[in-house]
Amino acid sequence: MENREGLYRYEDILRAIGRYIDMNNIQDVILLQSEDGILLRGYRPAAAGRHGPALIQYLFTPADLQAIDEESRRRRGTGSRLLG
Repeated sequence: MENREGLYRYEDILRAIGRYIDMNNIQDVILLQSEDGILLRGYRPAAAGRHGPALIQYLFTPADLQAIDEESRRRRGTGSRLLG
């Protein structure tokens, strides 16, 4: 995966994908990288009245990764809510 300046920093991309995982309560996660982007597969626990967990699949496209990279640069240095 490349952006205009070269390779994306996995540190930024994985941090942002981790945020997506946490915000959407996804568990048992697998990430697969391909030319099409990064595929996230995991499960959301069963909601009330539903049997079993729901399979979640999301493809982070190169455009998504660029947006993630830009957002992570804006957020960088704002501190963690865990420490605040």
